[in-house]
This record gives sequence, C-alpha cells and structure tokens, in this order.
Amino acid sequence: MTARANCRRARGRARLESSLAEGLGEGGSEEERALGERARRISRGSIIGAAEEGGKIRMKVLLIYYTGTYNTRYLTDKVEAEFVRRGHEVDRVEINCDTPVKDVSSYDLLGFGYPIYGFNSPLPFNRYTKKLNVRAGQAFFIYKNSGETLAMNNASSRILLRRMQRKGAVLKGEYHFVMPYNIHFPFEKDFVREILDYDNKLLKIMMYKLEHGIVETIESNLIYDAAAAAVGIQKAGGAINSFLYRVDEEKCVKCGLCVKNCPEKNIRFEEGRVKFGHRCDMCMRCSFYCPQDAVRIGFLEGWRVNGDYGLRALDEAGPPAKPYITEESRGFYKCYIKYFAKIDEEYEKLFGFGCGETYGYEDAPEEERAAW
Repeated sequence: MTARANCRRARGRARLESSLAEGLGEGGSEEERALGERARRISRGSIIGAAEEGGKIRMKVLLIYYTGTYNTRYLTDKVEAEFVRRGHEVDRVEINCDTPVKDVSSYDLLGFGYPIYGFNSPLPFNRYTKKLNVRAGQAFFIYKNSGETLAMNNASSRILLRRMQRKGAVLKGEYHFVMPYNIHFPFEKDFVREILDYDNKLLKIMMYKLEHGIVETIESNLIYDAAAAAVGIQKAGGAINSFLYRVDEEKCVKCGLCVKNCPEKNIRFEEGRVKFGHRCDMCMRCSFYCPQDAVRIGFLEGWRVNGDYGLRALDEAGPPAKPYITEESRGFYKCYIKYFAKIDEEYEKLFGFGCGETYGYEDAPEEERAAW
C-alpha cells in the first residue's frame, strides 16, 4: 500500500473518530450529516441562541419520563408547555411495562424525568433507558423530583449518568424539583402551593440555562452512591411487600381503577376480587388514587397517603398569603429553607432587575426578555 493511500486512510479514520465523538456521520447520508451538525452546534454552546441561517435553532425535543402518582407527569406537562411556548417541537414518552422503545436518533435534546424512590431512580425507568440507542454527542438533561431535599437523593441519577456517558451523550443540566409526598404523610395545601411556586421558578431557571448553554450539575459522592445502591428498596421491597398487599373488601366497589392504572400491570381481577402479583415497583398509584381508600400496602401501611392533591388548581391559586417555610422552620421542614433560598438567589440573578450581576437577562434583546 502506498504512502498516499496510508495517509488517506489515516485522515479518513481521524474524520470518523471525530464524527463519532460529536455525533456527526461524515460518511453517512445527507440527513445524518445534518443531524450531526445540529448536535455539534448544540453541544458546543447556547442551545437556542446559536444562529442558523439568520434565525434561531428550533429544537426537536423528546421528553422520556416515568410517573407513579403523576407528579412527574405534571412536571412534564409544564416542561413541554415551556418548550412549545419557545417555539420547539416536543414529543414525549411515558414509561410503562409495555412501552415500546423509541428511536431517539433524530432528536436534538432528550429530557429524562422521574420520581426518586428510596434515593434511586425507578426500576422501570432504568430498564427502559438501558435500551435507548442514544447518539454520541446527543444532548440531554434530567428533571427529577422527590418530596424532600436530602443530599442522598443526589445519587439517584448515577445509573442514568453513567449509561449516557458510556454512549457519548452530553449532559446539559440536572435539576431536582420538590413535589408533594405520595407516601409517609400528606402535605398541607398551603405547603403544596409554596412548593409549586418554587417549582415554577426552578422551571424558568432550567429553561434559561438550557437555552443559554449554562450547565447545571448536582454533585454526589461515593458515600451517597454506595448508600443509595445499598438501600435498593424497590427490588427487594416490592417483591416482598407485594405478598402483603390487600384490598378492604367492605370498602372496595370493584371500580377497576387500580387494575387499569398499574404501570406494571401487576393488579388483576380474579374471581371477582382484586389480586396483586409480585412485580410491584412501589409507585403507590393504586393506594394513592383509590376513590374508596381501600388498598392496603403491607409494611408501608402506616405511611399510606390517599387522595389527589389537585395540583393544577393549587398551582393556579399561586403561593400562599403567608410563607409556609420560614427561617424559624424546624424538624422535617428545616431542609427546605436552604433549598428555597438557593432558588430565590438564582432566580434573582437571572431575572431580577437592579440586583447586580446577572447571566445576561438585562442585556438580552427586548423580544427575548418579553418571552419570559
């Protein structure tokens, strides 16, 4: 083989390696090259602010999420609405046991949403995301939620982050929202209103940072990762506790809502009675939404919460007249002081006028500021 041929092969190999690293298929079709070019430009900086033939890049976004008692679905509704309002095309996939694997290759940005179960991401979510064929260089972000702000919750994304890193995807941000409990104890309505108000602020922060290439990360460590892995309550707890699930026959009206709504199809009618299998992922949808409060959840019975919060109505009502969380909050509620303060500080930086340093909001074009 001639030196010139060797040189050509070396250059070709270098181009291919560069293409794989950035999601750009040099030797592929015109469509693949176009997708790669968009992915490269998006991954290098501002997602929306980058110019494209005199305009702005309008993204094709896919939101992939698992929801137990619909907190994550509600968040996804709001995230989708914000992207659509900004002019982007949005698709979404809600994960159940029989959800077909989506081809994600044509999307500019992937959003992964899930509730935190025992400091971990839900098992159905992990099983689904493992099957995704993510492109090298493909941008993604995470919007997760839990009822509290414990630092060990930071470890819940470790499986997804490692998986995406191995596939060469590019993290554009990770955000932790607070949503009301569906187990342990019910939150008071004013507390939920305050939480939703801060969720709206965090959503606005998230959208701004995604659009302007500001990468937000949540730090975990080996101790949190190891402790979260050791808890592993879903796999063992779900299998064992499912033997203890019962229905109060005096209350049950055989409406079939629990059978219909179970994301794992783990509940069935048998001989006129509700029966539970052993594939429970402990999402608590059956007990939380039972209109007769008839579902009994084994060794978690003392923590059972029943009844829809009515999130949309509480969200539309706005924050409570008086702050629910204050500097004097103690016990369980103390953890929210720092969490809310951080959101307030970040929100003021980004959107407050006359507050000193910002991330460029005050200097942004008038039409962009108006959109907020």
